[in-house]
Amino acid sequence: MKSPDSTTNSNEGADDVAADAIRKSKYAYGAGALIIIFLGAQLASSLVYALVQSRTTYDFTTPVGVGAAAGQASSQFAAGQMFSISVPPPLWLTALMQIPLWLGLGGAPIWFAIKKGKGVVADLGLRMKLIDAPIGLVVGIASQLVLVPLVYLALRPILGVKDVSAAARELTDRATDPLSIVLVFLIVGIAAPIAEEIYFRGMAQRIFGRRLGPWAAIFAAAAFFAATHLQPLQFPALLLFGVLLGFMAWRSGRIGPAIWAHVGFNVVAAAGLLFDIGPS
Repeated sequence: MKSPDSTTNSNEGADDVAADAIRKSKYAYGAGALIIIFLGAQLASSLVYALVQSRTTYDFTTPVGVGAAAGQASSQFAAGQMFSISVPPPLWLTALMQIPLWLGLGGAPIWFAIKKGKGVVADLGLRMKLIDAPIGLVVGIASQLVLVPLVYLALRPILGVKDVSAAARELTDRATDPLSIVLVFLIVGIAAPIAEEIYFRGMAQRIFGRRLGPWAAIFAAAAFFAATHLQPLQFPALLLFGVLLGFMAWRSGRIGPAIWAHVGFNVVAAAGLLFDIGPS
């Protein structure tokens, strides 16, 4: 006959095993899936770029604009070479080449959540409320018009006066007709915010949060977000904006507010570059 103590210990041991099994089965995917998705999206994007470059005569390294063409002509004339002006790809082609990247970053987390997890709401916080749009847009627009200028004003003694919009201007300078302008807003203002928020705030921040506290997870996801843009000058502003997006996602329990804030942030930046308005 077992003593009460041995029965209690046996039950406690069984409870511990059951609890451990629940913990192990709680998450069907984690950091490994996060890395695979990011690398897979980058690889798919690179393969599409390589394919297009091999099948067209467009020069993907040539700056756009009349000034760039004049510079090419001048250097060729000085060297006694025949004139051969490189032509950058049209904006519609650039837009199509973004599809693999956005499908990877935005679509793959949804696939993992549906097939391996508990669904897009539970795993990614992918849902919205009506209030998300006005609040998110106000935060995003204010961040672009106030936060970003303040960041670079504070960093001016260290960085000097820099053109932090140079990389984005390479895209917007090609928007010379109505269709191209619409494509810029579709690429920058809609596709990028949705895909990036699903991946960085919906997936990455929640995966980081399994081992870190809320604020550490928010900061880690924001740093990851800022670093993957590969723009050192833009890193400080993107880091702070990423922290703000992460806080909105964590506080609300969904990524709807962050998506709308990201949309507002990007649309204001694109409009400023396209129409030469605002502080950008």
